[in-house]
Amino acid sequence: MSRAAAALLLCCGAAAVVVICESITLCGRDPQAELLANSPLAELQTGALSNQQPSQVKVSYVTSFWAEPDDVEHHPHRLEIRAALLMNILNPHFDQIVIFLDGATEDANCGHFLNGMRELSGNLGVVSVNQLDPFSRVTCVDVNTGQPTYYQMFKNAVSDHVSGDIVVLANADMAFDDTMSLARRLDPEVLVVLGTRGFTDRMPLNVKNLYHTIVGTDYMTNIIPKKKGGGGWDLDWCTLNKESSWDTWIFHKSKLGGVKGRQHFMRRNIKKELVPFYLNEMGAEHAGMWAVQRSYPFTSVHNACERIHSWSFHLTTKKHHERSPPWPARGKAARVPRPWGGLKDVEGDPFLPM
Repeated sequence: MSRAAAALLLCCGAAAVVVICESITLCGRDPQAELLANSPLAELQTGALSNQQPSQVKVSYVTSFWAEPDDVEHHPHRLEIRAALLMNILNPHFDQIVIFLDGATEDANCGHFLNGMRELSGNLGVVSVNQLDPFSRVTCVDVNTGQPTYYQMFKNAVSDHVSGDIVVLANADMAFDDTMSLARRLDPEVLVVLGTRGFTDRMPLNVKNLYHTIVGTDYMTNIIPKKKGGGGWDLDWCTLNKESSWDTWIFHKSKLGGVKGRQHFMRRNIKKELVPFYLNEMGAEHAGMWAVQRSYPFTSVHNACERIHSWSFHLTTKKHHERSPPWPARGKAARVPRPWGGLKDVEGDPFLPM
């Protein structure tokens, strides 16, 4: 395959060993070859093509993380996120990784964060990907404000810090595998979202092993089985409810260059005040979809989670954004109010032929 030499985990159980491979073939399998073999691409009629060949198109992964000094007690989810970030830093299908570091201070900023990530990578034995420092593709941006709103995340995604033609905007605890190679062939007029595949037995061994190596297996073997009814964070939402659940947005940067209408990314709370909403709020992705659809008239919107897989590194306690005053109650829970946007024209293929 054309994008060779990735740092991957050998499939040898939980005691995984990190090696530098000369191809992305894993345990005798070539995931991309299997993906293409099972794809209907060969049957596609020739459609509208981008001006660029897929090999020329650059893909940027964009997310946000929060800054914390090293000498404080960290929430266990922080380590899960660092594991997901490292997985994506080592993913050869991203040309750039952009991390907006919220709440940066003199004692906790991009310099400290990147040093910690390099140390984490070094502890796994990873020194290069394709004979290059994997962190040479990382752009970290210090942000002095707190958690970004939905509007700010999209503004970040189309800012000058992002150099890719295609943007993959996602929650920081989403880890991606080799199926991300398809993003490079996204039709410019199509918006793609991804519902998470959760943390399930379908997860590739190299992804699961990285989680086990960095975070440990305690949540898999001891905590989750004892929880009454299990936990929703490890479910495959692509199978359960792909029409209304997604954590990742993929689009051509040029189409959302303006991110028009800040007011579209705001709703009225219980006091009738017009306020912004955040990623980890109930219903936020639906309100965000409506706002994005006001910014550019995409011909179609697809949840392509069956084609590009995102895996949730979130087995620790889940917590939603605490809002005061709250949104108006809707059913059993307060959600970001309507208008909501949804998927449209889910027929067809969002990816251009090779």
